[in-house]
Amino acid sequence: MKKHRLLLYEFSSRRVRGKLLLLWLLLLALALYDRFITEVLGDFWFVVWLMIPVLVALWVYYAYLVRRAALIVTPQYVLLQGPLTAVKISYGRIASITSTHMAQHHDPQSLKMGDHFRVDPLYEYTCGFIEFISVPPGLKKNRRHFSRFLFSPQRPGLLLVVDDWMKLSRDLEVARQKWQEAHGIGKKEDTRSLAARILDYGKQQ
Repeated sequence: MKKHRLLLYEFSSRRVRGKLLLLWLLLLALALYDRFITEVLGDFWFVVWLMIPVLVALWVYYAYLVRRAALIVTPQYVLLQGPLTAVKISYGRIASITSTHMAQHHDPQSLKMGDHFRVDPLYEYTCGFIEFISVPPGLKKNRRHFSRFLFSPQRPGLLLVVDDWMKLSRDLEVARQKWQEAHGIGKKEDTRSLAARILDYGKQQ
């Protein structure tokens, strides 16, 4: 099993989790100051206390759940692991594995301000692109649980920014080839004579 972390989610986690922790500490300090030293919050004290557990939940999401997003290559299938859900992709649905760049699929000039914050660093990387023969049903059903920047608006497939796209490509190609061999896909018909096949079989024993 080979695991390749998705930098789209890794960068989002890095950018947000520190800010959430700082904001949580500030609100906690303010709430404690209001409670035990001097009342400064007035009627808004309950809002601050309500925000504290919300920030904890958000921090857990970005610090742990978002960071587990990855593409996992197994002998039986490819697993697209998101923060909250995972989708199995059969090797039989993969048409090709190539290299590309984010700018070829998502024009940086058309990005919204919030998108720039999340994906600008990804434009510096070479991406791996897994093109599908047909989109897996599980991915159609759960696509809303994944970032739109994992997909190309031009072709059906996954746009993957990982630490090493060449290693990702090799792992996928090797696993796909073994899967095809195990399922008898792509094998050429043996046109040799019976005697030649028997002789070859004897050499392998």
